[in-house]
Amino acid sequence: MNYIYFILGIVLLAFVIFSFRFSWWRKDISYSYPRVLMYHMVSEHLEKDKSKFNRLRVKPEEFEKQLKWLKDNNWTSFTLSELVSLKEIPQKSVVITFDDGYEDNFKNAYPLLKKYGFKATIYIVLNRFNQDWATDKDLNQASNELNSEKMLSNEQIKEMLDSGLIEIGSHTLDHVNLPKLTKDEKEKQIIESQKQIEEIFNIKCTSFAYPFGFFDNQDVEILKNSSYTNATTVVNGVYDKTKYSDFLIPRIMISGRQNMYSFILKMQKGQSRWISVILPVLQNMVGLKK
Repeated sequence: MNYIYFILGIVLLAFVIFSFRFSWWRKDISYSYPRVLMYHMVSEHLEKDKSKFNRLRVKPEEFEKQLKWLKDNNWTSFTLSELVSLKEIPQKSVVITFDDGYEDNFKNAYPLLKKYGFKATIYIVLNRFNQDWATDKDLNQASNELNSEKMLSNEQIKEMLDSGLIEIGSHTLDHVNLPKLTKDEKEKQIIESQKQIEEIFNIKCTSFAYPFGFFDNQDVEILKNSSYTNATTVVNGVYDKTKYSDFLIPRIMISGRQNMYSFILKMQKGQSRWISVILPVLQNMVGLKK
């Protein structure tokens, strides 16, 4: 009898852990709200003992499964600039975004985007070639793992731009923690990065992503008073225009450590587990404005 109770206890514990991890019980969020997905790399994982950031690496075969699911389920893709310019947003709208500007975005993600006819917005760090741009925000020190990754060349970016599928946005000059800077330093990182992107690629740059997801009211005001039209955060959720301004757009992080079931649930629920509840609370606590 004790053995049966033990087994039942294990089953119950496993069910609770499963429910907490995937939040399958949450109510589905209407597909009238677009899903803005956040990726970093599309690449194979490193050995576990050599990587802290495999969560940022979505394997190419998994990325293809995700795109195929989106295609088969009639999702329509936009760039971020296209999305915010729409007067009416269609049901099942999705924006695929990539942060930082890794070379695998061109080598692994771009061919699959072309194959399935999906667009994407890639936020690049301008000064990304000296292997000193990436910081581990948990340790507040340079990340050797991320700094050793190959980054997109300007020639690769130009090729993607020519396809009409890719939008290039700014992720600042140096991937900085904006709230720690003076106003002049913030403006340089935000405005100068935009200027350089427009000069290098002969395009209009209107999209921005806050490095690390860190921002304050001053950062938002600088962006609003510029020629940017939108900015993305790491606040977790769907893009509801009644709750979020175009300069505080939430995103759903797609982790390289999660499977296809998790991806589908994120698309249905429009959020990722408990963090979707905690982040808005923290946002209100620090007084961030819409």
